Amino acid sequence: MRKFVGVVVVVLFWSSATFAQSAEKGEALCYQIQNSVNALADFTQTSCLPSAGSASGSYSFIILSSKPVFSVEASKKAWLIVAVAAAGDSLNKQASVKADELWFSDTALMKNRTAHVFPASLAKSLQRRVKNGQIDLEGMYSEIKRNLAQKTIQKK
Repeated sequence: MRKFVGVVVVVLFWSSATFAQSAEKGEALCYQIQNSVNALADFTQTSCLPSAGSASGSYSFIILSSKPVFSVEASKKAWLIVAVAAAGDSLNKQASVKADELWFSDTALMKNRTAHVFPASLAKSLQRRVKNGQIDLEGMYSEIKRNLAQKTIQKK
Protein backbone atom coordinates (compact mmCIF):
# COMPACT_ATOMS: atom_id res chain seq x y z
CA MET A 1 0.00 0.00 0.00
CA ARG A 2 2.85 2.43 0.83
CA LYS A 3 4.44 1.89 -2.55
CA PHE A 4 1.12 2.66 -4.31
CA VAL A 5 0.63 5.86 -2.28
CA GLY A 6 4.21 6.91 -3.10
CA VAL A 7 3.60 6.40 -6.82
CA VAL A 8 0.36 8.40 -6.67
CA VAL A 9 2.14 11.25 -4.85
CA VAL A 10 4.95 11.28 -7.45
CA VAL A 11 2.44 11.26 -10.33
CA LEU A 12 0.38 14.06 -8.75
CA PHE A 13 3.50 16.13 -8.07
CA TRP A 14 4.73 15.65 -11.64
CA SER A 15 1.33 16.61 -13.03
CA SER A 16 1.18 19.73 -10.85
CA ALA A 17 4.71 20.74 -11.81
CA THR A 18 3.95 20.17 -15.49
CA PHE A 19 0.76 22.24 -15.24
CA ALA A 20 2.58 25.08 -13.43
CA GLN A 21 5.36 25.05 -16.02
CA SER A 22 2.79 25.01 -18.81
CA ALA A 23 0.86 27.94 -17.28
CA GLU A 24 4.10 29.91 -16.93
CA LYS A 25 4.89 29.32 -20.61
CA GLY A 26 1.45 30.61 -21.65
CA GLU A 27 1.81 33.66 -19.42
CA ALA A 28 5.29 34.38 -20.79
CA LEU A 29 3.98 34.23 -24.36
CA CYS A 30 1.10 36.55 -23.46
CA TYR A 31 3.54 38.99 -21.88
CA GLN A 32 5.56 39.08 -25.13
CA ILE A 33 2.44 39.52 -27.26
CA GLN A 34 0.92 42.34 -25.22
CA ASN A 35 4.25 44.18 -24.91
CA SER A 36 4.76 44.06 -28.67
CA VAL A 37 1.22 45.27 -29.37
CA ASN A 38 1.47 48.04 -26.77
CA ALA A 39 4.78 49.25 -28.22
CA LEU A 40 3.31 49.57 -31.73
CA ALA A 41 -0.37 50.38 -31.13
CA ASP A 42 -0.10 53.06 -28.46
CA PHE A 43 -3.64 54.34 -29.05
CA THR A 44 -4.98 51.61 -26.73
CA GLN A 45 -3.75 49.41 -23.91
CA THR A 46 -3.68 45.74 -24.88
CA SER A 47 -3.65 42.79 -22.51
CA CYS A 48 -3.35 39.08 -23.17
CA LEU A 49 -4.63 36.07 -21.27
CA PRO A 50 -3.59 32.48 -21.99
CA SER A 51 -6.17 29.73 -21.89
CA ALA A 52 -6.35 26.06 -22.78
CA GLY A 53 -6.87 25.40 -26.46
CA SER A 54 -9.36 22.88 -27.79
CA ALA A 55 -6.59 20.41 -28.71
CA SER A 56 -4.87 18.60 -25.85
CA GLY A 57 -1.78 20.45 -24.65
CA SER A 58 -2.49 23.54 -26.73
CA TYR A 59 -3.06 27.17 -25.86
CA SER A 60 -5.48 29.78 -27.02
CA PHE A 61 -4.85 33.44 -26.30
CA ILE A 62 -7.38 36.15 -25.54
CA ILE A 63 -6.04 39.52 -26.70
CA LEU A 64 -8.04 42.48 -25.38
CA SER A 65 -8.01 46.18 -26.20
CA SER A 66 -8.96 48.68 -23.51
CA LYS A 67 -10.52 50.93 -26.17
CA PRO A 68 -13.37 49.98 -28.54
CA VAL A 69 -11.06 49.41 -31.52
CA PHE A 70 -13.62 47.35 -33.43
CA SER A 71 -16.06 50.27 -33.67
CA VAL A 72 -13.88 52.27 -36.12
CA GLU A 73 -12.50 50.55 -39.22
CA ALA A 74 -9.13 52.39 -39.14
CA SER A 75 -8.39 51.45 -35.52
CA LYS A 76 -9.68 47.90 -36.08
CA LYS A 77 -7.37 47.46 -39.06
CA ALA A 78 -4.30 48.89 -37.33
CA TRP A 79 -4.84 46.99 -34.09
CA LEU A 80 -5.60 43.66 -35.75
CA ILE A 81 -2.55 43.86 -38.03
CA VAL A 82 -0.30 44.62 -35.08
CA ALA A 83 -1.92 42.05 -32.78
CA VAL A 84 -1.84 39.24 -35.36
CA ALA A 85 1.77 40.03 -36.29
CA ALA A 86 2.85 40.20 -32.63
CA ALA A 87 1.14 36.92 -31.79
CA GLY A 88 2.55 35.26 -34.91
CA ASP A 89 6.06 36.49 -34.12
CA SER A 90 5.95 35.30 -30.51
CA LEU A 91 4.55 31.92 -31.53
CA ASN A 92 7.10 31.51 -34.34
CA LYS A 93 9.90 32.14 -31.82
CA GLN A 94 8.45 29.42 -29.56
CA ALA A 95 7.96 26.71 -32.18
CA SER A 96 7.50 23.98 -29.55
CA VAL A 97 4.35 25.64 -28.20
CA LYS A 98 1.09 24.30 -29.60
CA ALA A 99 -1.23 27.22 -30.24
CA ASP A 100 -4.85 26.78 -31.22
CA GLU A 101 -6.72 30.08 -31.55
CA LEU A 102 -6.36 33.79 -30.98
CA TRP A 103 -9.42 35.53 -29.53
CA PHE A 104 -9.54 39.30 -30.17
CA SER A 105 -11.92 41.58 -28.35
CA ASP A 106 -12.31 45.07 -26.89
CA THR A 107 -14.23 46.85 -24.14
CA ALA A 108 -17.40 47.31 -26.21
CA LEU A 109 -17.48 43.73 -27.51
CA MET A 110 -16.80 42.26 -24.07
CA LYS A 111 -20.03 43.77 -22.75
CA ASN A 112 -21.79 41.29 -25.03
CA ARG A 113 -19.19 38.55 -24.39
CA THR A 114 -18.19 38.68 -28.06
CA ALA A 115 -14.79 38.09 -29.64
CA HIS A 116 -13.31 37.56 -33.08
CA VAL A 117 -11.48 34.24 -33.33
CA PHE A 118 -8.52 33.60 -35.64
CA PRO A 119 -6.39 30.47 -36.18
CA ALA A 120 -3.00 30.76 -34.49
CA SER A 121 -1.38 28.79 -37.31
CA LEU A 122 -2.53 31.44 -39.80
CA ALA A 123 -1.11 34.22 -37.60
CA LYS A 124 2.25 32.45 -37.64
CA SER A 125 2.10 32.04 -41.41
CA LEU A 126 1.06 35.65 -42.07
CA GLN A 127 3.82 37.00 -39.84
CA ARG A 128 6.45 34.90 -41.65
CA ARG A 129 5.12 35.97 -45.07
CA VAL A 130 5.12 39.68 -44.16
CA LYS A 131 8.61 39.41 -42.68
CA ASN A 132 9.88 37.70 -45.85
CA GLY A 133 8.21 40.25 -48.15
CA GLN A 134 5.85 37.67 -49.65
CA ILE A 135 2.76 39.67 -48.68
CA ASP A 136 2.13 43.33 -47.84
CA LEU A 137 0.05 44.70 -44.96
CA GLU A 138 -3.04 45.15 -47.16
CA GLY A 139 -2.85 41.51 -48.20
CA MET A 140 -2.34 40.51 -44.60
CA TYR A 141 -5.40 42.47 -43.46
CA SER A 142 -7.47 40.99 -46.26
CA GLU A 143 -6.60 37.48 -45.03
CA ILE A 144 -7.29 38.47 -41.44
CA LYS A 145 -10.77 39.77 -42.29
CA ARG A 146 -11.53 36.70 -44.40
CA ASN A 147 -10.60 34.33 -41.57
CA LEU A 148 -12.04 36.08 -38.50
CA ALA A 149 -15.02 34.31 -36.97
CA GLN A 150 -17.22 36.07 -34.45
CA LYS A 151 -17.98 33.93 -31.39
CA THR A 152 -19.55 34.30 -27.98
CA ILE A 153 -17.32 33.83 -24.96
CA GLN A 154 -18.94 31.21 -22.77
CA LYS A 155 -19.47 31.77 -19.05
CA LYS A 156 -17.76 29.28 -16.79
